[in-house]
Amino acid sequence: MENKIVLSPKKILNKQFQVDFKGYHAEEVDHFLDQVSADYTNFAAMLNESYEQIERLQRENQSLKKRINELERTSQEHVAQADLSSNVDLLRRLSQLEKTVYNKHED
Repeated sequence: MENKIVLSPKKILNKQFQVDFKGYHAEEVDHFLDQVSADYTNFAAMLNESYEQIERLQRENQSLKKRINELERTSQEHVAQADLSSNVDLLRRLSQLEKTVYNKHED
């Protein structure tokens, strides 16, 4: 199935039918084609709005993905800093304990 639109509201409005003896009532056909044309115009506008919304959401999605990557990188940096800080704290505490033990042995 092709994604090609053949009719336009203008083509629908300007369509001329041959009149036959046992044909349809011309005013009824015209009224129906006016309704079809109006619906067609509305569908085209809705489709354009949908395309614009898709583009906007894709841009927003890309922006959010970028933000997630930045936050993950920042989080990893914070974890690394926290590990380093906790190691430094442990070394300080160990040093204090060694001093305390060493001072007790000297007494």
